[in-house]
Amino acid sequence: MSLSCKRSEYEARYANMDEKKRKRMESNRESAKRSRLKREQRVKDLVNEIATMKEEIFELNGQYNDLSQRARILWQENQALKVEKAKLAECLDNLCSICMRFRQMQSGCFSNQPWQQAYSQMQPIITTGMSES
Repeated sequence: MSLSCKRSEYEARYANMDEKKRKRMESNRESAKRSRLKREQRVKDLVNEIATMKEEIFELNGQYNDLSQRARILWQENQALKVEKAKLAECLDNLCSICMRFRQMQSGCFSNQPWQQAYSQMQPIITTGMSES
């Protein structure tokens, strides 16, 4: 074989390798471009998700503040009702005591009033004719 034949064989072989290398590089570029586009889209999606979440947080904070205010008002009302309940319970006890005494007076039982009990147990004084002389 001549030198020119070996050279053309060598060039064809490396030309074929250069073509494979070029195709691989082009494929790598396209893959990298797809990866960049995919990453950019993911970043855009995340930015949109962040914006949506910020809006939701703003709305939820408003709801939280409203509910907190309502809870404070209800707590204050509850405290006032507890105080009123205690006062009403005391009034009821007093009324029950008054009713019990009234019933006792109607039935003639004055066990809670010792001076009346002593009076009710007294025997009438009977006078007999002692001085008929």
